[in-house]
Amino acid sequence: MPTLKDVAKKAGVAPSTVSRVINDSSRISEETKFKVRKIMDEIGYHPNINARNLVKQRSHNLGLVIPYSTEEAFADPFYSEILRGIGVLAHSKGFNLLLLTSNGEEEEKKTVLNAVRGKQIDGVLLLRAKKEDELIDKLTKINFPFVIVGRPEEKDKYYWVNNDNITASEKVVDYLIKNGHRKIAMIIGDDNYIMNNDRLEGYKRSFEKNGLKINNDLILRSDNTDHQNIYMLSQQMIKEHPEITAFYGMSDTMAYTIMQAMNDMNVKIPEDISIVGFNNNPMSKIVSPPLTTVDINIYLLGNKATELLIGVINGQVDKYQHTIVPTNIIERDSCKKIK
Repeated sequence: MPTLKDVAKKAGVAPSTVSRVINDSSRISEETKFKVRKIMDEIGYHPNINARNLVKQRSHNLGLVIPYSTEEAFADPFYSEILRGIGVLAHSKGFNLLLLTSNGEEEEKKTVLNAVRGKQIDGVLLLRAKKEDELIDKLTKINFPFVIVGRPEEKDKYYWVNNDNITASEKVVDYLIKNGHRKIAMIIGDDNYIMNNDRLEGYKRSFEKNGLKINNDLILRSDNTDHQNIYMLSQQMIKEHPEITAFYGMSDTMAYTIMQAMNDMNVKIPEDISIVGFNNNPMSKIVSPPLTTVDINIYLLGNKATELLIGVINGQVDKYQHTIVPTNIIERDSCKKIK
């Protein structure tokens, strides 16, 4: 069985260098890390992870907190794509992923804190940002590493990665207005999720900037954004407000539901109504018609958040910071220009 010394000899480095590569030390260059890891693979050397973890009190697991049950989460392509971005980087740095799902806020808090106390995880990725989040408060008090995917209320206090949802939302509504749309409907999710409020703020800024009056009857707030409820609400809005020319979905999955609801009412897309989404899920280019949406670089969000968290865990990052991942509008066939 190959040993650490065998790896060092073939790589032409000291055994201590191999050890530092295994521990992902910042003192070792990326070039050396790549060479040593390649040789480890070639000769079949596998470090004794369990023994190393006992010494370092490390699990080499990252806890992923998803704000839905596992079944709901994997029904949304957003989570599959962000997990891909997280998983690729985590694996390259020697970390495994532990999904922490629940059916409510109290259960979520209990699940995560049990994993922390049981030393099952070395850090937490929170795949949402909420107001007055008790879990964030608890993790902060015990000084446990965590990174938020989303904008927290106190943006200078935490480690986080996000898009500029206000500006991105403003730009997509600008796009609709530029194409002649004035009666733009939207359904907003739970007020506790900061993302929803940011995207609504962008909608309002666009109307105000373009000198247009906001019709609050075309903005509907609903805490329940499951398929059945969005389907029903979007059909109800069209029946009550036939003047609507465009629907702005707060996510691509919401936009898909609205598209189905319109099709079932024989409302043609984009001839009778234009629809835009948000996220650019992989499915958005293959639905019919292909969906115009905002590309938020989901994979990069996951990748950057994981990179930041591992930096915090390894002591390479010790001051609060955040990263804004760029967005852009992807024009497809679900929108048309009107007079």
